[in-house]
Amino acid sequence: MVNIIDVIKSRRSIRKYLDKPISKETIDRLIEAAEWAPSGMNEQPWGFIIVQDNALIKELSDRSIPYINEMIEKNPKFAGYKKRMAVKDFSIFYHAPCVVLVLGKTDAFSYQNDCAMAAQNMMLAASSMGIGSCWVGMMNVLNEDKWFREKFQVPDNYRVVAPIALGYFENKDIPVIEKRPPEILKYF
Repeated sequence: MVNIIDVIKSRRSIRKYLDKPISKETIDRLIEAAEWAPSGMNEQPWGFIIVQDNALIKELSDRSIPYINEMIEKNPKFAGYKKRMAVKDFSIFYHAPCVVLVLGKTDAFSYQNDCAMAAQNMMLAASSMGIGSCWVGMMNVLNEDKWFREKFQVPDNYRVVAPIALGYFENKDIPVIEKRPPEILKYF
């Protein structure tokens, strides 16, 4: 049995994936893990869009670029991202073979928090199965994009909360990270 603390400590955001598909059965298991997340008032406000078509993943990435450029202009904090987008064959999803969009019903009490917990469950389950993941937060820019909402038949009361890139990877692609000690504001 896998120790959950070890999975939590070893999970990393992977940004380089192998060209190897994830089976439908495996994706279904990851969605099941997401569904077991807690939610405010047990509303379970999540919905999932699974994209494995490479051309469609590329189109999603390409359509996000103008929105990301707008974000960069409004907030210099994102300026470094412009270099990433200038790379030939840029993909906001790092060429992952699978993208799962976790969407939330906006009329739910705490849909953003609930969907974030569902996404975390999915990413931890993926890690325990040797599958890499990366939450691609900038993809949220497509929430108001008419093409996106029509193409993926997104109901009006849903918003993308957690766009997750998923895929197999080589162990050498695991980034090394350092964690700062936690800032405990008060201990009573």
